Amino acid sequence: MVSLPIVEDESSVSKVLTNDGLLGEILPRIHCPTCYVRAALASKRWIRNASNQTTIRTFRSQQSPHLLGIYVLSDGFSRPEFVPLPDASRPELEPALRHGKFGFDDLDTFSLCVWDCRNERVLYGFGPSFELPLGPAVQTPLRYPGENTVVLPRLPCTICPPHAMLLPDDNDDDSSCYRVDIENRDQMVYAKVFVLRAGSWSIHCSASADLARSSEHILKVTLLMLGTIYMLTTTGYILTLDLATAKFSIIDLPEGVQFEYSSNLAPCRGDDSILYLFHVSGDKLTVWLQRMNDHGGDGSTASKWILRDTISLLETCGHLVEQGWELEDRREAFVSVVGVGDNAEFVFLELEETGVIVYMHLKSRKVKKVYQRHPYNDFGIRVLPFMMVWPAVLPEL
Repeated sequence: MVSLPIVEDESSVSKVLTNDGLLGEILPRIHCPTCYVRAALASKRWIRNASNQTTIRTFRSQQSPHLLGIYVLSDGFSRPEFVPLPDASRPELEPALRHGKFGFDDLDTFSLCVWDCRNERVLYGFGPSFELPLGPAVQTPLRYPGENTVVLPRLPCTICPPHAMLLPDDNDDDSSCYRVDIENRDQMVYAKVFVLRAGSWSIHCSASADLARSSEHILKVTLLMLGTIYMLTTTGYILTLDLATAKFSIIDLPEGVQFEYSSNLAPCRGDDSILYLFHVSGDKLTVWLQRMNDHGGDGSTASKWILRDTISLLETCGHLVEQGWELEDRREAFVSVVGVGDNAEFVFLELEETGVIVYMHLKSRKVKKVYQRHPYNDFGIRVLPFMMVWPAVLPEL
């Protein structure tokens, strides 16, 4: 029996490709950003559908963020440096790296500080010792030139520099940024959080607490996740501030985990209210997680940490350590955690003996050198990853 050739019904195809409702269902399911842009350029009808905010949000929610590069920040007076990390397996990332404005070459000052980087935006400001008429600014490197930087108004009547400046962690949050001021004396801790909305600063909340244990020193390592601010302390716990209730609480570190030096601990935000914690001790890296919706928030609760990974740094990074440097001769701070990726997908580690910064993908254990510290720079270094969900803004109609 001979099967007859299938005759394509052109009218049926036309009905699908010219139906705005169906296009709104099809376009978000395109597998990669480059194909999405190409599809949008097929016709005016298609670009209207692709430019629809609902379609864009659906498409972005189905895409995995890609690491485009890192901002290397020094505690000394040196300009933040953007280091591209092209992935040979992702050729569609190259145009974004080529056309994006990631650096700060047009700002003639070394007082610039990058505070936060997320959702394809970079929040930066200037040191308080420099009399500059500029407020903080948000740079969106992948936007068109002239539209990629927004200078924000300065917060009036501030004497001390902020503890942290944070970008909102929720796309539905209409704020531009948050400023966190912290003061602690003995067992008392005070916080004031300012928010910038619609071009105007206001006080979001003020909080104080008499902690059961002295916080001694609250580290600059601070993150915002789902309306809660997490701050590392040197006394064995993470201090949290709920922005909705203006209440402090304490999360104890996992059993056996302790603060040893300024970069042996690093918190990391995750999806579904999961908080991750990286810990380095000797030649061992451990990754822990805790579901924050299980946290009672009653001031101090028993931690419910789960150990997710245990990694030997000598096995994974040993080939990058100088020859002749034996494990027994290493300094106490063998490795520092200088940057992390959301959901504990990857981590950036500095090998203290050589000043090499490496990227490690947690699932594959893939390790590669991405940066070399200048031999005369002995200041602390931090790394902020720049993640991209899609590489281009669609052209205007």
